[in-house]
Amino acid sequence: MAPMTGSLSAHLPIHAAPLQTQAVQARAWQAPSGTEKAALPESSSGARQPAVALASVAAVAVGGAAAKANRRRRRSSAFALTVVRGVDAGRHGASRIAARSVAVGAGLTRISPDEYIREDIRNIAIIAHVDHGKTTLSNNLMKQTRGKEEAALASMDSNVLEAERGITILAKNAALEYKGVKINLIDTPGHADFGGEVERILNMADACVLLVDAQEGPMPQTKFVLKLAIKLNKKVLVCINKVDKPNARPSWVLDTTFDLFASLGACDEQCDFPVSYASGFLGKASVEGPDKLQDDLMPLLDQILEQCPKPIAKADMPLQMLVSNLDYDDHLGRVCIGRIVSGSLKVGQEIGIKYGEVGTMRTTKISKLYEFNNNGRREINEVLAGDICAFTGSDKDVVIGDTVVDPKDPRPLPPIEVQEPTVELEFGPNCSPLANKDINTKWVTSAHIRARLEKECLTNLALRFSPDGNENFKVKGRGTLQLGILLENMRREGFEMMVGAPQVLTRKDPETKKVEEPWEEATIETPDEYQNDIMEELLRVGGELQNMGDGSMKGLTQLIFHIPTKMLIGMQNKLMMMSRGQAMLSAQFLRWGVYKSGDYKAREQGSIANSAEGEANHFSLGKMGKFGGFFVEHGTPVYPGMVVGINNKAENIEVNIAKGKGSDNMRNKNKETAETVSPVIRMGIDEYLGWMDTDEKLEVTPGALRLVKCNSKALSAR
Repeated sequence: MAPMTGSLSAHLPIHAAPLQTQAVQARAWQAPSGTEKAALPESSSGARQPAVALASVAAVAVGGAAAKANRRRRRSSAFALTVVRGVDAGRHGASRIAARSVAVGAGLTRISPDEYIREDIRNIAIIAHVDHGKTTLSNNLMKQTRGKEEAALASMDSNVLEAERGITILAKNAALEYKGVKINLIDTPGHADFGGEVERILNMADACVLLVDAQEGPMPQTKFVLKLAIKLNKKVLVCINKVDKPNARPSWVLDTTFDLFASLGACDEQCDFPVSYASGFLGKASVEGPDKLQDDLMPLLDQILEQCPKPIAKADMPLQMLVSNLDYDDHLGRVCIGRIVSGSLKVGQEIGIKYGEVGTMRTTKISKLYEFNNNGRREINEVLAGDICAFTGSDKDVVIGDTVVDPKDPRPLPPIEVQEPTVELEFGPNCSPLANKDINTKWVTSAHIRARLEKECLTNLALRFSPDGNENFKVKGRGTLQLGILLENMRREGFEMMVGAPQVLTRKDPETKKVEEPWEEATIETPDEYQNDIMEELLRVGGELQNMGDGSMKGLTQLIFHIPTKMLIGMQNKLMMMSRGQAMLSAQFLRWGVYKSGDYKAREQGSIANSAEGEANHFSLGKMGKFGGFFVEHGTPVYPGMVVGINNKAENIEVNIAKGKGSDNMRNKNKETAETVSPVIRMGIDEYLGWMDTDEKLEVTPGALRLVKCNSKALSAR
């Protein structure tokens, strides 16, 4: 069958309209001679109009003789589809009523009796290593495609922790319109611990923009996300970002990126990737070279329009939409997000929800339907196949990986699969003498913790949890950063809990039945003068050196090791101390490998535990300063078994930090001796998880963080 084509029509002007269902109107056109025009359905008024669903879109046959060798002259038709936009809901819950009628061009190319290519949409994900500029670039792309009269955009990193840490933690959807084409943007996390976000989000995209830092080049997470894209056979567009850096080396980065494609088994077509150069911070890009940046990012958008595959819409097939993300609205409840593979969704439509072939189907109705608009969502009456949307009205049991189907002809898609967790923490209620004394504490019971963990597991596929008896729970994740982010979010929500030290998971090889543990590929960039010390440390704990080369700038060395995951817990703190804060470590999961037995200490220094209840004071802090540094300061409440500091030596010691200076009738012959108190050592959750030993627990409250020995009498007495 000859391919059937259609082209985008000119956009109609946007005009105000009442918030009600509008009649769908077709733009008048004259069919060329020799072209077959399918009959259009009639409206209630008797006027001919195109159907809203793709299944009833009129196809136009190609006719005419070839004007050139090996080329057909394609004849096309175009129509304008008028839909109603309603509430424009912002990411932070603010909304404004913006009832209006928007004309949307819908160009189609028929490639089979049941499939069309949508000319009016591109679905693309932005993937990269952490801190290579994904969010900054996304923000500037949206700002430059909005009108000057539009208000300033909120950052894609709208989560409070994301703004504080400067990293992307949650995958987010956005959309912009350029040259009459809607581009759905998906911003993904850059840290390996949040790789589960990347794995499920790539299902919604047809292509990826791989951002690579023009100075650092490909890093461990670059390799991870690229491997996923190649495995899913996604088109990859390489953008060398931050070319405005003084030490940028784009030519070297391009060559190294090509080598990475080849090493990951990319085919010849994938290795012939399109390249662009950009400065996301300055909002400039070019496809000609790093020294020929234009005044905006339009060259990158032009490349996306040209190179990103157009989504395939299965017009006449039953409804299929894989739920790839979940959100929550305080008023509307659960919000399901995904891409429609076939069919369409309408407000009020009855749908089925099913998890794979073996799942039980549940039925519900669409109450609200949204498309993505810049950094927020906009209400709409219908979404067609090939587009990304969000809807409410689903039952409370919907999970990521469910398929939205036609109840009369359910055809579920394969559920999303992500890598298994590698690290485990034990969560439990806070049982210290200071429990529930923080003014911001709201939730303290095991039931509250369980409900919060269940909610987290709904939206985080890489997370698992299970009861462990005695009101405790085993929580498994990709790494200590992911679990630390969960703890930080919970404490800010008002939770109190106690968690154990991180434990690395093991498994038995299915064939040999031997015990295996997770191994990671660790990349360390360090100043040359600390290179030998860092190499000795990593080799001492069982690391295997794979490569050593120049770093991202002069005077730096890059080391690549294969090393068991358990050896990397707390390693960043060690390297920072060894290099005076200059060495940087990044790692990604490599494989399940041979288990290395033997005792491994996460730290070389011992702890200082308190022996009595009371408050720390200047006198004791000064007297005990010879032993090491302290986590507490004058006036800090303490109790027996609470870890109050770090010993200078390897052994653990116990002191009474609450003991005050005794008073007597004797006067000093000379002046009073002033004790010097060292500055307090302040640690966050991530630092504590990397430093604490297996015989300790971390007390997490909305205010204070406290480390305590597991055998503390104060805990057992409560």
